[in-house]
Amino acid sequence: MLSSSVGRGAHSDFPDLALDGHYRTGERDPVTGFYKPCLDVAVTYDRAVGYFRSSIFAIIGQPFLDFARRGGKARFICSPSITDEDAEAIASGYIQRDKMVERAVSRDIDTLLSDPAAAHRARLLATFIKFGALDIRIAIRSGGNGIYHEKIGVFKDDFGHQVSFLGSANETWSAWHAAGNHESIEVFRSWLPADEVRVQSHQKIFDLLWKGETPGVDTIEFPEAQRRKLLTVAAPGLDDPEIASHDATGSRRRRLLPHQATAICAWEKAGRRGVFEHATGSGKTFTAIEAMKKHLGTGEPVIVLVPSQLLHEQWKKEILEEIPDVSVLMVGGGHVKWKERGRLRSHTSHGLGMNRVVIATMQSASTDAFINGLAQGAHLLIVADEIHQIGSPKNSLALAIQSGASLGLSATPIRYGDPEGTQRILDRFGPVIPPPITLQDAIAAGRLVNYEYFPHAVHLNEDESELWKKLTKQISFELSKAKKANGSGGLTDKAKMLLIQRSRIAKKARVKTGLAAGVIKKEFQEGQSWLVYCEDSGQLDEMLSKLRDEGLRPLEYHSNMSGEKAESLAWFKKFGGVLVSIKCLDEGVDIPAVSHAFILASSQNPRQFIQRRGRVLRKSVGKDLAVIHDAIVVPVDPQSESEQISLLKAEMVRALEFADSALNKGAGAELRRIALDMGIDPSPEGQAAIEEDQDEE
Repeated sequence: MLSSSVGRGAHSDFPDLALDGHYRTGERDPVTGFYKPCLDVAVTYDRAVGYFRSSIFAIIGQPFLDFARRGGKARFICSPSITDEDAEAIASGYIQRDKMVERAVSRDIDTLLSDPAAAHRARLLATFIKFGALDIRIAIRSGGNGIYHEKIGVFKDDFGHQVSFLGSANETWSAWHAAGNHESIEVFRSWLPADEVRVQSHQKIFDLLWKGETPGVDTIEFPEAQRRKLLTVAAPGLDDPEIASHDATGSRRRRLLPHQATAICAWEKAGRRGVFEHATGSGKTFTAIEAMKKHLGTGEPVIVLVPSQLLHEQWKKEILEEIPDVSVLMVGGGHVKWKERGRLRSHTSHGLGMNRVVIATMQSASTDAFINGLAQGAHLLIVADEIHQIGSPKNSLALAIQSGASLGLSATPIRYGDPEGTQRILDRFGPVIPPPITLQDAIAAGRLVNYEYFPHAVHLNEDESELWKKLTKQISFELSKAKKANGSGGLTDKAKMLLIQRSRIAKKARVKTGLAAGVIKKEFQEGQSWLVYCEDSGQLDEMLSKLRDEGLRPLEYHSNMSGEKAESLAWFKKFGGVLVSIKCLDEGVDIPAVSHAFILASSQNPRQFIQRRGRVLRKSVGKDLAVIHDAIVVPVDPQSESEQISLLKAEMVRALEFADSALNKGAGAELRRIALDMGIDPSPEGQAAIEEDQDEE
């Protein structure tokens, strides 16, 4: 181990630090003003908290590594992540305390090691433990009643000075980062007479806990089996480059996963033309940004095209995080500076030798002002996100932009019911780059969580059935007329409109809201995050009303909310509850904490429902399983309601796609039984699905 005098920070002891007596989120930053300066000077750090998570190393990874390299020693005491069932099992004597602790720690370790996004902090944690810089013990309330939830910390320097603190903050990212919780801590300094007794008291409290001598609290060693499991990812030493590679925030920049590096290599071999068909959650945005870096490195510009304002802002955020010195010009979404004379042309000109990116909505990119304002040519790289959207009649005008390299991104690039639009995309951007990354691939790789699927059969009411029958006759007539006219029998614009109108009858079936309210009332538990996906404002209002009638307090999310939309989403992400929404799982909206989803608006377009499912399955802290409920419209009787067989088949395609990848395989068996009872083959071949393009600017 390195000597404690090596690598010391700029200060030699704590009295040299300008420490305040109180830190609150939003005032003086507790990380840069307190935590990091103390860690830079400390030789020991004792911390007892309710919760410790390796996410803290995303904030103090580098300072803690420096602390470890100069011989610093940290001792952490924390509660295990026990469930109510764990606590009841201990209290009832069904399970021994140590066995329960090992089971809880095992769950945490398995979750940490299976998450690619957590690989670096897992490696840091394992390395600190392996080389003696960090020792962890587990505190549990005697008898399994409640949890240990105290929050005390004590730093000590080489000269015996101590700084202690206590308050609301756990040892986690969300407790210390400015974008996390609102926290408050009080600080005490041993060299101040008014604080000395408090510091001594805090150290005594910790020491008694560490030795297991605190009444009502049992302190036990970190389970050896889980320690060995964690150490499998430890670095060979504290000077290993794998843990020394950090950015300005103290966390290592993301690296390409094997499937991402393979995709970029294949795209380059294909002449830098093609489409990445990668599932939601597989990191296709980051893959594209890495491809962009190589192009920007030649001094040439990149144009990114997106279908929505939400993606517009998200792309800007991610690009700036990965390429901090880039100059970004925003086009559309309320941004107007690009319209200044010559600005767009200069930002896209050849050979200026600086990192330049234009991020444009597809709606703006399809205008004459944008196309004519560009410096077009082989020096440009065009990246189109959710590329299926650029195949629409209006957006496809942007396909005329001349460039050298081109890259498309989508989980499902096919435009359903629009082969001409699909062909326009592939002609301009190139073919799909093999292999595609499926949702099953993303789950197997730990990029998405597993899920359970529960379909609920419902029926149209009498009025809805009659309207369905009427529209079915109109569709048949329109298709027959088209076949007589041109011999192809293809979908005319009127037929597409009628199909969309008919599909909305099933999406808005009146029985669905009552069903969902009943299921949520029965199943919802505090701490869960339920998302209810509605078709339109009428269904949303009805759903809100029924949930309130059940005594619940739902949140809402829709495009007409202006400022409240962001507030509602932020509250839901932080505290959970029930969020009733419209278009909350479509392109760009990211709510990884969703634990349960109830899908009322059941699209027949495979692209839409595959994408929505992928967003529900995004990984989040403490989330290892998602639950999806789905309302499936089936006929009451296949003979008297034969025109609804096409509806059932369309519903079955989606439902079986969901069921076949779910953990509970019984759902698929029940769906196939329903299909057989109705005399249909639920295979996807020949199903008509209509692409409903976004109309957002």
